[in-house]
Amino acid sequence: MRRPWLRLSIVASIAAASVMLGLAMGERWLNPFEPVSDMDAVILESLRWPRVANAAAVGALLAMAGAWLQALVGNPLAEPYVLGVAGSGSVGAILAIGVAGGEIAASTGAFVGAFVGTVAILPFVRLGPTRLLLAGVVLAALWGALAALALSLLGDSELRQAVQWMLGDLGASQVPTWLLVAGGAAALAFGLALARSLDRLALGETHAATSGTPVGLLRLALVLLASATTGLAVAAAGTVGFVGLIVPHAMRLLIGSPHRLLLPASALGGAALLVLADAGARSVVAPAELPVGVMTALLGVPTFLWLLARRTPWRS
Repeated sequence: MRRPWLRLSIVASIAAASVMLGLAMGERWLNPFEPVSDMDAVILESLRWPRVANAAAVGALLAMAGAWLQALVGNPLAEPYVLGVAGSGSVGAILAIGVAGGEIAASTGAFVGAFVGTVAILPFVRLGPTRLLLAGVVLAALWGALAALALSLLGDSELRQAVQWMLGDLGASQVPTWLLVAGGAAALAFGLALARSLDRLALGETHAATSGTPVGLLRLALVLLASATTGLAVAAAGTVGFVGLIVPHAMRLLIGSPHRLLLPASALGGAALLVLADAGARSVVAPAELPVGVMTALLGVPTFLWLLARRTPWRS
């Protein structure tokens, strides 16, 4: 098992390097170890450190949610938004922007909306992964239609804010950094506690049940964990795609399937991807910013396709 742990340490090193690069990149290139002026120190401490920490935490949350859902439905194409929780969060954010306006209203509305989406999907947990997945797809379509309806009723300024938020916006996050970090740490701890049961579930529900795993309770725990982490991420950064799909699958190809390795690797990989994507979004057209969701696609998709071409998916 030394090789998978070595690969995990490499992923951790890449994540650490991405944090340093995220601190350095922006409208001005700064040395995070030796600020050359008091202004540079203020920029690093007040602006870039919170932004990088938020990006790392949101990326980790989305990647772990993707790993749990892929294990739950037994499909590498599952991702955090498949249950419709992000869609309901979008509806909540758009409604809050229309009623109250401002980033605080958007984050609060998104979290409330994500909670509503979680309640809506819970009755389908006991029906099995296939029906749960179908219910999530249908509910996501419903939330998408409601979001489009809500967007059509907004004024110009509110519409611009809502669209920017839906494309992913870490700069406007009003969720405290400590809450994101604490939520990510708690989610990882819960996930590691379920790692052995997740390994059994990956071999099939029948195998998991005969091995003594309470499959129904495990399904419920995974849906709640994935929904809570997705809701927190959406409230902080809007809808950022690809992280929860690409990172867990890529880590499975690089490291293997045991969840005691896969979950921390996914958290580190998700953090690295979103930090780099946000750094690119702040730098490419500075002083303007690109939507971070666009950057995750531009960075993640080629990497994912390259890994997919080199390895067989879902290897043991």
